[in-house]
Amino acid sequence: MTAPMLNRGLDHVALHCYDLDATVRFYTEALGFRVAQEWSAPDAGVHRCVFLDAGDDRVIELFDAASTPPGGSPTGLVPRRRPTDEERADRAALVHFAIRTDDPVTLFQRAVAAGARPLMEPSVIETSGDVPMILHVGFVHGLDDEVIEFIDRPAVRH
Repeated sequence: MTAPMLNRGLDHVALHCYDLDATVRFYTEALGFRVAQEWSAPDAGVHRCVFLDAGDDRVIELFDAASTPPGGSPTGLVPRRRPTDEERADRAALVHFAIRTDDPVTLFQRAVAAGARPLMEPSVIETSGDVPMILHVGFVHGLDDEVIEFIDRPAVRH
């Protein structure tokens, strides 16, 4: 009998959203994601949640402001108490999440046009190390203060 595979890769990234409908529009219309499923689980503190298809059976999970998902605010989000960029950066364990693309510039521009705030204009970064890489990356603050990276990079060698 074969032992079960314990780590089958990253499953999802979850965001708590100040305005769920606006965030869904941002990720679908500007960034090309597709709504995969909408659900709720009131007994688990989830008023409204949307799974966005991120490809390869991976999702971005979006919770509405009233929800109290595990790891989120125990009282829901309060829009007037949004953290500053500095407070978020100083306290956040998750630095950013990245969306792989062949065209970081276009995706960056689409995100900004849809309401994201620029953090770092797309640029080329050359790395050193075991396997030097040339990365093309740009960063924005999303509608819910999440930091999104748009990246074109070579495949990681194992």
